Amino acid sequence: MTEQQAKQSAAPRLGERLQEQGLLTSEQVVYAMQKQGVENTRLGSLLLKHGLAQEYDVARELAAQRHIPFVSREHFPKPDTEILEQFKREFCLQHSCLPIRRDGSILEILIGNSDDRFLSEYVMRRNGLECRFLQGEFTPVLQYIRSAYYFTQTPIKNLLAREVSKLAEDVDHALSPEQFMDYLLSNAISERATDVHIVPSDSSLHIFFRIDGVLRPMMALPSGLSRLVAYIKVTADMDISEQRRPQDGSFHATILDAPYAIRVSILYSESGERVVLRLLPEHSEQVGLERLGFAPADVLRLEKLFAKPAGLILVTGPTGSGKSTTMYSALQAHTLLGSNVLTIEDPIEYRLPGVAQTEVNRRAGYDFGNALRFFLRHDPDVILIGEIRDAETALSAVEAATTGHLVLSTLHVSSVFGVVPRLRPMGLDPQMIADNLIGVVSQRLVREICPYCKTEYKLSPEEKTWLAGEGGESGGRDLRAWRGKGCDSCAQTGYTGRLPIYEILEVNQALADAIAENASRETVRRLAVENGYHSLLEHAKLRARQGQTTLEEIARVLGAQVSDDRRQGTAV
Repeated sequence: MTEQQAKQSAAPRLGERLQEQGLLTSEQVVYAMQKQGVENTRLGSLLLKHGLAQEYDVARELAAQRHIPFVSREHFPKPDTEILEQFKREFCLQHSCLPIRRDGSILEILIGNSDDRFLSEYVMRRNGLECRFLQGEFTPVLQYIRSAYYFTQTPIKNLLAREVSKLAEDVDHALSPEQFMDYLLSNAISERATDVHIVPSDSSLHIFFRIDGVLRPMMALPSGLSRLVAYIKVTADMDISEQRRPQDGSFHATILDAPYAIRVSILYSESGERVVLRLLPEHSEQVGLERLGFAPADVLRLEKLFAKPAGLILVTGPTGSGKSTTMYSALQAHTLLGSNVLTIEDPIEYRLPGVAQTEVNRRAGYDFGNALRFFLRHDPDVILIGEIRDAETALSAVEAATTGHLVLSTLHVSSVFGVVPRLRPMGLDPQMIADNLIGVVSQRLVREICPYCKTEYKLSPEEKTWLAGEGGESGGRDLRAWRGKGCDSCAQTGYTGRLPIYEILEVNQALADAIAENASRETVRRLAVENGYHSLLEHAKLRARQGQTTLEEIARVLGAQVSDDRRQGTAV
């Protein structure tokens, strides 16, 4: 028995570890162990099958038990093609493992729901190498295996170029762009794109992918491939003859063995029709707040807030800032079991068991405002509204909170202090807001420094002073900063994945009184600080001091706030 195996034998079992973390009850552990004895299946699989735990928690605890690093899906290392070709795709899928690289006599392997002892013995017998494991989440590892082998066996850029050449030569338009679209969408998913933009110019079409919130140019196509837009319109059930007004549509596709809903929007411009494809996985795994990047102390604050029986909670920020994801994650922590939860969304982004989720249908007259009138007849405990956009929805939401329901929604304002000024013109008087508003979260997403090319660099004295902020120790002389140099794993950008920066406003009695009296924003801010409030910019600076993001990224996301802060004299 190796030293690592001895450590594993002496370590607490997975169920015990999850129970110690407060992620399982003793009854759930006993139930799972009984099922394991009958079904002869690994405990992690049973916990996930019966909805007793989340993949992230199980995988992280397995990594701790096995004394190996845990790697989140955003940071999966890129496999070496030569090493990958030494193992069959079917074997890797069967055993949920992906060989990454060889380092001397050691083979590095990414594993999911795997038997690490079997893999160690197998690799030693077959290749004479020792194994160094990286633990990932189960489903993302399987998806990554499919993607890695697909692009190893199928050089996607070459195939895209081949399809472009064939379509360009097809002057009679006898060929369909279907194969090109399949390759394009597969490429987008493998690059972690959320949107595909097709932008016309006078002499060409340009393809952009939105990755980690930033548009990246991917390829240019001859203008003769404008038939691609017509193909998309037909697939999305749009009017192909209409080329002068905006249109919306959707279609479903299986990309890299996973189902996706593709929402299509087309806008006419002087150069032609612009197309945006939003890529929505149909089976998105919902994760907890800590997995999203919220600090443990803030997780406790939010879970306590979302556990309240009644009131209005708002999550604010621009489009694409992760508002819905945060709302779902916080909701899931407390209120799903034994509660009647109703939602009205546009669109439904996450499927939650036991929740009655409905989707906006404007053609049928079913929108946010009138959905609430029907909801109140169904004896709800929790109501989730995708967005408060108008006076009718705002008034209905507050009335639902007044009558003893917990109401969750999003609002497009720039900070927690913009909520009351935004709601007042919608017909809500300050007293109504004060009586029902119990909390606000405002957030943005910043790109995270790539862990594979992360490099420390020297800050200027002015940058140190600004990053330290008021009260910073020694003027920030001991502060350090990092950035990504750019590598193959991050497509030379220096960033991989995103993290939330946020501010939380809990409305206590003093704040409620100030809101009811229509107090100034300065007064509300002072009371909030006394109640533990920290600003969005303060949290962004903390992320930079912890080496999670860069000063450049903070300036990109919070440009105006950073500029104002610098002008006030604490700045660069």
